[in-house]
Amino acid sequence: MDKLIAELEELTKQGLLELGSMDYEQVVEFMERRTLIVDELLEHIPSLREKIIYKGRIQAVLSHDHAFIAKMMEHKDEASLQLAKLDKGRTQRNAYDMDSAYDVGSVLFDKKK
Repeated sequence: MDKLIAELEELTKQGLLELGSMDYEQVVEFMERRTLIVDELLEHIPSLREKIIYKGRIQAVLSHDHAFIAKMMEHKDEASLQLAKLDKGRTQRNAYDMDSAYDVGSVLFDKKK
């Protein structure tokens, strides 16, 4: 269990150092690696003594979650903006492509008197 917690601490420390430059794929890879370690930790049923020993270390790792969540939200917001731009472009393109929707005979022209 000590090895897993040390691995989780090291992964978290490395993640914090690289967090500013992480792109979406790197954040996903980090979270997947972290999940594997946490899943292994959850398979182990700690004794009362182990709970006391490791509680502070685990809380220290968890205290950095807000930074990783903020980075994920940043990527989510960026993706939302890009999707909105694509949707706007699609809407504009569809408006121009509607030329075939209007029949020449159905368009009225005003004439000056």
